Amino acid sequence: MPDTSHKPSCAIVIPAYNEERSIHGTLEALTRDMQPGEFEITVICNGCVDQTADVVRARCPEARVLEIPLASKTAALNFGIAATNIRPVVLLDADIKTSAAAVRHLVSALDVSACDLAFGEACFNSKQCSMPVREFYRAWQLNPYFDGGKVGGFFAVSQAGIKRLGTFPNITNDDEFVRRELSPNAVHVPAACYTVEPPRTLASLIKIRSRIYRGNHELSSIGVSCSPKNKQANTALFLSRLASHPRVWPGALVFALVALSAHVRNKVQHGPTGWEQDQTARAAQS
Repeated sequence: MPDTSHKPSCAIVIPAYNEERSIHGTLEALTRDMQPGEFEITVICNGCVDQTADVVRARCPEARVLEIPLASKTAALNFGIAATNIRPVVLLDADIKTSAAAVRHLVSALDVSACDLAFGEACFNSKQCSMPVREFYRAWQLNPYFDGGKVGGFFAVSQAGIKRLGTFPNITNDDEFVRRELSPNAVHVPAACYTVEPPRTLASLIKIRSRIYRGNHELSSIGVSCSPKNKQANTALFLSRLASHPRVWPGALVFALVALSAHVRNKVQHGPTGWEQDQTARAAQS
């Protein structure tokens, strides 16, 4: 049993933008086996026009609810991190399901490894997705990007890692920013499992992939880029794996069409696009 006689073992910062339909499930899963006072949980409602804050207060009275008028995930992350002096900090997306045990695994891994970043093992719950989306994820998970685990939506950052990150810039792909900045001193923790709810429809998947590609371009434009050599090698290995696994060929075709559609969508869009939050998975969780 964790020692809760002193200060919380970590701060959990959850940015939330209009998450009234999904955040109750996130908090329920997180607190189910949590000990009293074990974690400091802060939910930053940013630019919400729904009942997210009320849902959090009702479902998780022990959580701090901070509200800021700006609808910006990075602003919420900066605000939440600055509002706590507890380290390490666990960053958790409001629509991701994980457990107190998984948080403990991440915190313990940071202690043992002296790394800046500890990240868990993603499970994509694609059972309710349309067939093309299910095929996409089957093929996509052969990407070498997953070989050492995926940094996304749920990870712990040490005190040194927080200092190294500094202030999150105004970008779309905050997870990739963390991965690129801290991956040289990171540890993958397979026991720290978390569940991601993918977009249910092909149209929503294209929208989300557009956001990811746009976010990667933003990072490169501010000098936070990955090695071109590594990117080329990973692409070659990914194509090789797809070619050698006939069972994923339908998914490989979907992947190519989604990627093309997402890039074209980014080319033709003009002006601000907003967060482009997936509503299909959230509707299923209501």
